[in-house]
Amino acid sequence: MNSSFKYVPKYPVQTLGKALDILNYIKDNPSSEGISLTEISSALGIGKSGVHRLLDTLIAYDFVEKINSTSPAYRLGWGLFNAGNAVPKQHTLNGSSYTPIVEKLCNTFGETTNIGIMNNYETIIICKMEPARMLRTNTQVGEREPLYATALGKLFLSDFSTEEIDAYLEKTQLSKMAANTITNVDSLKLELDKIRSQNYAVDNEEFVDGMICLAMPIRDFTGHVVSGISISGPAKRMTNDKIAEISPELKDACKTISKFLGYIK
Repeated sequence: MNSSFKYVPKYPVQTLGKALDILNYIKDNPSSEGISLTEISSALGIGKSGVHRLLDTLIAYDFVEKINSTSPAYRLGWGLFNAGNAVPKQHTLNGSSYTPIVEKLCNTFGETTNIGIMNNYETIIICKMEPARMLRTNTQVGEREPLYATALGKLFLSDFSTEEIDAYLEKTQLSKMAANTITNVDSLKLELDKIRSQNYAVDNEEFVDGMICLAMPIRDFTGHVVSGISISGPAKRMTNDKIAEISPELKDACKTISKFLGYIK
């Protein structure tokens, strides 16, 4: 899966393409005073008469507005804004957007693969794929897990502001759940700094003894972490070499879903 793939139309409509080029040019050169027809024509290599006709049509749909002045100029209209606001409603985190990806990761690496969201300062598992092998995790769909002791949870915490982290710590007791659970506030904050820097989190026997989990974030159009995918298995299988093998595929999977949700970087 290559989320950087750029689609090339099989049946390009040149007039439509030119209209979209105009919209993109105005978008990329924002000015409250607008942009002149001459500048658009020169920049895009489209004749002035052609630009004028295209702008006239875009104005009719309120995608562009004309500024009435001595020298007419053009800027984006509110119709385009309203159309754009509908995009997030049609790109939500649902089964069709992530189930095939989670299933592929599970089949490729033979380890339990989860996707989770955050609710009320806890991680909720919303999708789980298990490999066809005997020794597996016992996490269930709908299960709630503490943020501080899990890889997915630490991803969400790493996206918190300093004030949000302090508020979380004030109401949360860092109880020891497994051999390596982080129960010290300063140590947890250092761990979150590390996660922000490397853009992934590891649960090294912090939630369940003998289990290691690698998780990476899914972001939406706001840039915030709204979900994450984790791959977990017994410590004897989740070696450093296997984590290194998993990382590129997991990163690409999260990038694909993030792009679907509008995150572009």
